Amino acid sequence: MATFIMLPDGDVITEWDASGGGTAAYTDVDNDDGDTQYAFSDTGSERLQVSLAAPSVAEADIDMSAGITVTIKASASKTLAGNSLVDFFQLGTAADSSVISNGSDRITVVSGGYATYSGTAETTSDNTNLWEYGDLAGLQIKLAKFRNDRFGELRVSYLYAEVAYTPAAVADNATFFGANF
Repeated sequence: MATFIMLPDGDVITEWDASGGGTAAYTDVDNDDGDTQYAFSDTGSERLQVSLAAPSVAEADIDMSAGITVTIKASASKTLAGNSLVDFFQLGTAADSSVISNGSDRITVVSGGYATYSGTAETTSDNTNLWEYGDLAGLQIKLAKFRNDRFGELRVSYLYAEVAYTPAAVADNATFFGANF
């Protein structure tokens, strides 16, 4: 399977804080740069929701009949001792104007350096319908901090959706027309 990533390109809900001060923005979580720039929360129920840029692979280059999977990934860390919990959500508006919703994954982020955390690889946009290429254009990611943290901050420096797909078959004209045509 081949993969591509979809990075944040807009703010939907911003209740987390920015490493540089003020309210976090999608630009705080679109680079894998650790503690250089990040969004953080230490308060329960705070949300950070971002829209995602268009797919970097054309629809014609994906074998949609083989299906695709979408996985939320984040580079995150926890300051001080203990663990921190965060819920990952895939949501947004599908190509047919229905709601993208796959429930949530509760992730435990441990203290120490940044590590990559992954949600469930979802094969449907709503627990029923297979992903369509047009659904990716409306995909959003939401993080929701679970419980207050008495021991430091939950930090996220890189947030993205990873799309796994089967490349479309490439026509082999040499076989069809002959090697010397």
